[in-house]
Amino acid sequence: MSDVVNRLVAGYRRIERERMQGLPICNDRLQVEAVGFRPHDRCLCGVLVTPWFMNLVLLPAEGEEWSAATFGQKVIWRFNAGEYEFTPAVLEGIGTHLSTPLFSTVQDFPDQDTARRVAGEVLGRLEEEGNETVSTDPLASGLKQGGFSRPLSRRKLLRGWLSVGQD
Repeated sequence: MSDVVNRLVAGYRRIERERMQGLPICNDRLQVEAVGFRPHDRCLCGVLVTPWFMNLVLLPAEGEEWSAATFGQKVIWRFNAGEYEFTPAVLEGIGTHLSTPLFSTVQDFPDQDTARRVAGEVLGRLEEEGNETVSTDPLASGLKQGGFSRPLSRRKLLRGWLSVGQD
């Protein structure tokens, strides 16, 4: 795992220890884990599983600087499956990263292995639909874009896994 992914996990484990312990929104069957992070268009893309959410996360690649993205601003990022809206966040130790929620609550996940399998399925589906060219400068174009279309919604992205069941 890359250094920036390790720092992401460490940062969220710190949040879990310092701010989330004992809160009813936490699923004590889950832990903070980075799933499937790999290079994607000048960033690292993967899923962050925590006891309180599961997000698709983009981390800046080595040498990339995302400080222009500010809190509350939306950034559009293109995958083969379509365009998705991400929100910038700053985390001590890694700086700015982008995330979009996959599950805002993870209470229904029975265990870490199920969460990990769902995360892997999501990452696979991002590359399945269509063969559209990925933007050469997605952060810059995303910052300038006022709106976006979402050819494959998160619901549709997960529909395949959900229709098959949780085996």
